[in-house]
Amino acid sequence: MNWNGKDAALVEQQKNYIDTVLIPLVPLDFGTGFRQSAEQYEFIGLLADFLERQFKGRIVVTPPYAYVPEMAGNAALWSERARSAAFKHVFFLTADSMWRTRENELGGSVILVPSVPLGDMEESVKHSLISHQAKQLIQTVVEKWQDNIE
Repeated sequence: MNWNGKDAALVEQQKNYIDTVLIPLVPLDFGTGFRQSAEQYEFIGLLADFLERQFKGRIVVTPPYAYVPEMAGNAALWSERARSAAFKHVFFLTADSMWRTRENELGGSVILVPSVPLGDMEESVKHSLISHQAKQLIQTVVEKWQDNIE
């Protein structure tokens, strides 16, 4: 489910089945890392969209949590809010390895994916790459769901 009015109404109606929140984490840099942060935003956004389509009816994708790398902020608050709304699973999707070291404080599982610059790729190649990467993520998500059950 996406973060929009139509899907929000469905989430409220189907709350017993939609138990997972996916929070994209994207860096915000206006300096020398401007292009890299924009590329990560695009890449993570496309992966999140793909996962939402694959797990529609089970997962809600939030707007991205954009952060300045030197001040990563309070992403844990998003996890707390999701859990207080009865979501059982909180996943953070990122290409920034810094979040892996902060996983314990986030209150959710970090899914780390190396970013691929998509800039000048043809659309068909871009979609093929995203599809291939996202199919690997599907297994990761399912494993994390199973780990939380045991």
